[in-house]
Amino acid sequence: MSDSDSALIQLPEVQRIRSYLLEKGLVLPENPADFQQEWCVPFIRWVSAHATAGVEATLQTEDAPGIRIGTHRDIVCDPALYNLARFDAGLPTTHIVLGSNLARLPWVKSLLISNKAIFIDRSLTGRAALEQHIALSRTISDIVDDGGHVWIAQAPGRAKDGRDETSMALLKMLAKARGGDELGPRALRNILRPIAIRYDVNPCDALLIKERLVGGKDKKDDERSMKSGLEGWKGVVRIAEGVTLPTDHENSREGWTEFARSVDHAIMALDIHGQWAHEAGQALTHGDTSTLSEGFSDRISAVVEKLEHFIGPVDKDMVTTMMCEVYREGSSR
Repeated sequence: MSDSDSALIQLPEVQRIRSYLLEKGLVLPENPADFQQEWCVPFIRWVSAHATAGVEATLQTEDAPGIRIGTHRDIVCDPALYNLARFDAGLPTTHIVLGSNLARLPWVKSLLISNKAIFIDRSLTGRAALEQHIALSRTISDIVDDGGHVWIAQAPGRAKDGRDETSMALLKMLAKARGGDELGPRALRNILRPIAIRYDVNPCDALLIKERLVGGKDKKDDERSMKSGLEGWKGVVRIAEGVTLPTDHENSREGWTEFARSVDHAIMALDIHGQWAHEAGQALTHGDTSTLSEGFSDRISAVVEKLEHFIGPVDKDMVTTMMCEVYREGSSR
């Protein structure tokens, strides 16, 4: 065990987590030789056993080093459950790119770093943001060149309205250290692979809608989302990994836009879906929520109740529309 892992385990907050999990029946070793393998993997396995109806994962048999880019519906569980699937398949876990807002608390930051997190501060602007993008691009490129893997969401932040759309700026950042300014998307040749992760139930749906209704979130909402995402019921979780994407697009704004669109289409082509995705999309398309299933309607009612506890009376029709947006899947491009 490294000195940093030893120091992390001794933190009071981490010991409280260990005690909390012990009460729930999960015994973690006091002095693990490998923190990720002996603490984090058993914990995510416990999450899978207690907060899902099963995780169905389809990974590619060939696992060349590279970047795994995909949907983002949960702050922690997206990369954690994908990495658990990799671990169970005998594959190395990935580095994960996360917003620095998730590391507001020092002990949380240390915990994430122990799981190979790389942070990006999305509050930066101008020259500082550019320098950070260059540094992050180099870091990711070095990991790949050293034979490693990196998970990154297709766009900053979670898809709060169900639109799984790839950020062109993010693709440019990934390509920058590999000559993207000159080569365009071709700089990512042979290293970019799509991932889709779908949940039957989003345990953070009420928090997402609360954020939209009040126009923002308070400084503790990210921690609440992490806890709710891990412990909240998710139903069946489906994970699918696609083949490496072709990157023969021109180095122009139109070429980058088309490349971002092709990533969207590759993710949707993986063809896995949550239980309410289709009916949510249909309701939005036709402007009719009267035919929603009993299960989805019950979930909407439960979210309305939570929201009224959080912020007071809400418009149920508006919440219903927002819930359909949260649960639909796909790009509008």
